[in-house]
Amino acid sequence: MKIKTEYKIGVVGLVTILVLYFGIMFLKGRDIFNVETSYYTVFDDVSGLYKSNYIYLNGMKVGYIKDITMIDQNARKFLVWIAVTSDVKIPDDSKVAIFASDMLGSKALKINMGMSRHNFNKKDTIGSAIENGMLDQLANNITPIVVKLNSVMTSFDSLLVGVNRIMDHKTQENILLSMESIKNTAVSLDHITLNLDKILDSEKNKIRTILANTESITSNLKDNNEALTNAINNFSDISDTIAKANLGKTITETNISLKTLSNILRAIENGEGNAGLLIKDDKLYKNLESSTKSLDALIEDIKENPKKYVKLSIF
Repeated sequence: MKIKTEYKIGVVGLVTILVLYFGIMFLKGRDIFNVETSYYTVFDDVSGLYKSNYIYLNGMKVGYIKDITMIDQNARKFLVWIAVTSDVKIPDDSKVAIFASDMLGSKALKINMGMSRHNFNKKDTIGSAIENGMLDQLANNITPIVVKLNSVMTSFDSLLVGVNRIMDHKTQENILLSMESIKNTAVSLDHITLNLDKILDSEKNKIRTILANTESITSNLKDNNEALTNAINNFSDISDTIAKANLGKTITETNISLKTLSNILRAIENGEGNAGLLIKDDKLYKNLESSTKSLDALIEDIKENPKKYVKLSIF
């Protein structure tokens, strides 16, 4: 029996369609011989997610994204339809998270397994989460820095504008003169430093001698530390003795005596009193001198004529 050409063409077309379908499924990473279980999850943002993106469990591919649809017209919520290998049982406290699957920032889903003893059933909605990858964290950290850098650049630009306004031709000349003065000062400092080096080099022996003498003095002070301590203690004892001797009262009494003596000397100098008259009055001096001469003459006369003054009678 001969097979009609139409049947041959139909069989070949059907086989081609099946091969094409299974080839596409294979290229999409779907295991056509494995039974799948469908679940749903909801995200606020599905940036980087596409149909056929893989789903991972502890680094192993266990499923893929079947479809992504909007829940509302404002695109505030997205329903993600996922297919997971039926061998994987998902506890009902698990989460499906978006994460960066490579260094380029590609997105994928992964299942964070929970600890519950009860599992999700087919077509249940699993809770969602978003995990920031390294690039996301880097972007989050860089964003504030970029904002601050922009602010700094704006301030720097304003500063440059202000400087350009201030830096007129005369100001520039003044700055150049100041720089020249600073240069001359630096040269002078170099000369002073050179001269100082020469002085230090020429006086090196004297400086060494001074340092040696200083070291010797320090050594002597160290060696005589005990004697110095005793001297200080003795000085302290002398100070205590002077303090106990009521030196202040003695000095006060001495001042009073000196003032009295000064008054007496001033009165004598002014001719007051007998002592003052004796010193200041010539008459008293002359009378005393005359009386002294008369007394001397009397004594001489007594010596020469004792009988004149002394009479002896014998009974």
